[in-house]
Amino acid sequence: MRIPADHLSRDEEKLIRQYIFLPLIRLALDRDRRVMAIANLKFRSVYYTEIDAARHRVTNDIRKLKDEMFDRHIVMQKKNWLCYTAIVRNIPHEISYHRTIAAEWISSRIEEYFMQGH
Repeated sequence: MRIPADHLSRDEEKLIRQYIFLPLIRLALDRDRRVMAIANLKFRSVYYTEIDAARHRVTNDIRKLKDEMFDRHIVMQKKNWLCYTAIVRNIPHEISYHRTIAAEWISSRIEEYFMQGH
């Protein structure tokens, strides 16, 4: 089935969603690492290792994602944390997510990043 030029394909929607949410996962991991630095933790180095490994995996995924978006000529313009304009096939698409949707997606994905190393 052919997708009309003014609509996003499922793959494009997925790439755009990842483009918006993956950096937020990395920010959350960075914040958690900073909080752990001031907390009185008994096994701090173990927690740092896990967070750093998850952050490394997220960063690699962001790098691959940006390459794929470049290859597909998808350009993103940020308006705020969860609102962007995605330019796909030279057509602008307004993309906006509610915080609850973002939180659910991030929560499910962050667990995957920690479990990948095990």
